[in-house]
Amino acid sequence: MLDSDLLWELLKDTVRGEVKHFPVDRDRIGNSMALARELIAGFSRNEKFKMVQLFSPFSQRARLLEEKQWSLEEYSISDLGTVIPEVGDLPREVIVRSFVEVANYVRQNAHSNSISIKYIYSLSPLAEVLEEIPIMVVEPGSEQRRVDEMVRVWGQQDWRIHETRGYIEDGNHRALAITLADPNRTTIQAYVGRGRKV
Repeated sequence: MLDSDLLWELLKDTVRGEVKHFPVDRDRIGNSMALARELIAGFSRNEKFKMVQLFSPFSQRARLLEEKQWSLEEYSISDLGTVIPEVGDLPREVIVRSFVEVANYVRQNAHSNSISIKYIYSLSPLAEVLEEIPIMVVEPGSEQRRVDEMVRVWGQQDWRIHETRGYIEDGNHRALAITLADPNRTTIQAYVGRGRKV
């Protein structure tokens, strides 16, 4: 899973640069991906070393990586929620809903001035590339989709947070781009973290 995160960290600047052009140079992205994979293969096999490349040792994500048991699987889109209290500049009233509702909002507001929506749509033509970099999902969804997190960032309100089986800890924009590229899809490839069995 860390290799996947490292791959996206090494690739995303190239992708972000390419999506500003039309047509997108898929060969350039493919070459960058191949180089990134070679670089990762040359890294130490030590998982701790890879974590240091990605996260501060005290970050939420580093804690989750160590505490959870992870597996790569096809995850039902209908079971997903986004990370809250923030997902780019998507409205806070939207991201408290299910992932499907967030995707519908993005679809219905395709021509808005939202930076996140423009970015999501710019990534959609690269869905096949993005699918090679699985998102990160954590169960239970209540672990991060919490009222106190929304209150901490946005203040006291009557937050109605849709309960989900899991939440996307990393890869919200990629997941939305993949979903919008194929509205009929029902699953997405994800690294899923669950509590370790005692």
